Amino acid sequence: MDTADFDELAGRLEGVSRAVLHIAAALEIKGIIDGPQLSQAWRSALPLPGFDVAGRTLQELALALDDARSQRQALGA
Repeated sequence: MDTADFDELAGRLEGVSRAVLHIAAALEIKGIIDGPQLSQAWRSALPLPGFDVAGRTLQELALALDDARSQRQALGA
């Protein structure tokens, strides 16, 4: 893979991650899912050997979902 291939892959993964966060936030706002419980599940995901980046990504997604919740609460939404 060359740099352009890596950039393409990184961009696609970022897009999917953002889509998951938007969906999770929308479902949380509607009361369909428990956002804090989802964040905790992502944080508690067992690390898989050789998938350290995946574990860090789940931690980052949990933090982003929690941050979005905090911002909504601060705005009174």
